[in-house]
Amino acid sequence: MKWTDTIRLTQSRLQRKTSVLFSRKDDWNQLIGESLIGYVPFCYDFASVNVNRYSVLFPLTVHDSMEFNRHHRHLHGVSALVPTTDVIELCKDKLTLMQRLNEYGFGEHLPAYNQTFDYPYMLKRRHSAFGKGTNIIASPSDEEEHASDLAADTHMTQEHLPGTEEYATHAIMAHGRIVFSRTVKYFFPPGLYVKGSQCFASRRETFERTPFIEIFELMLRSLNYEGICCLDYKIIDGKPKLMEINPRFGATMTLFINEALQAYEEAIASF
Repeated sequence: MKWTDTIRLTQSRLQRKTSVLFSRKDDWNQLIGESLIGYVPFCYDFASVNVNRYSVLFPLTVHDSMEFNRHHRHLHGVSALVPTTDVIELCKDKLTLMQRLNEYGFGEHLPAYNQTFDYPYMLKRRHSAFGKGTNIIASPSDEEEHASDLAADTHMTQEHLPGTEEYATHAIMAHGRIVFSRTVKYFFPPGLYVKGSQCFASRRETFERTPFIEIFELMLRSLNYEGICCLDYKIIDGKPKLMEINPRFGATMTLFINEALQAYEEAIASF
């Protein structure tokens, strides 16, 4: 830890201010630091510091959530809310997550997967993030180009959901209830696209509440989910079609980090 941060941490204790350890993720850390009010933030990889010294632990990455579960699970409900390793691994595997939710009766809210599809359809690496490993199969030549991945157990195919609007609902789950949520609507230009590091929305809107909060709460409860997550979906014929559950902080949660952190702290105190 930097000596200046050691001093800040000591001062926060003396002044009885709430210190918060965020995962180190430089682009998100800057946005959080510019927005946060009433807390004393620190940004380090969890493995690099003594997490017991902080009032609140707020993991931004799956890596730090896994680190927490390996070495600090006893702090769940004390200074952090983190999904278990089993739940994290389930959400990281896109195919297994779809299969599990389908078994639990949520099939109408899932895109079809691993079937014979008309063009276009999606080819996804089962373990990936930020759109990496996802391709649109729109022609026989695309199938030829990606033949090895189409045949591999590491990938899955999925129905292409039409439309140029996507949604991300950020949620904090505790005691089987969503105790905080905010939704971001993304607008994309016409045409085929893969949202992620190579394709960004042209604009976005934020909403305090999604009309599908009860459905998402049931989904998360069925998975025994606790902690922070981000649900990505489209709306087709008035119903949400879930594309994935990210078992981590979503980037646009920085837009309302103050409200999220307050709800997170209150949820921890309820244990």
